[in-house]
Amino acid sequence: EAILMHLDSSDQPGGPDGLTLALAVALYKDGAMSLGRAARVASVSVSDMASHLSRLGIPIAGTDAGEGQSDIDTLREWLASS
Repeated sequence: EAILMHLDSSDQPGGPDGLTLALAVALYKDGAMSLGRAARVASVSVSDMASHLSRLGIPIAGTDAGEGQSDIDTLREWLASS
């Protein structure tokens, strides 16, 4: 997260969107980040992140109830801050 906080459009040619999305995908794939958190980091909706992960062949199922609740909490925080 500390690395992601310092990415802004002035640091990366063409903006950070592709880079933050790639980082969020990698962290999600490694199990270091929930789906909701990955979506928030990448600044996309949870459904868009799920679709993107599916296109990459990365499964989005298999989370437990605690992770699901964490995703819901993260989504609520994200929506409240928008």
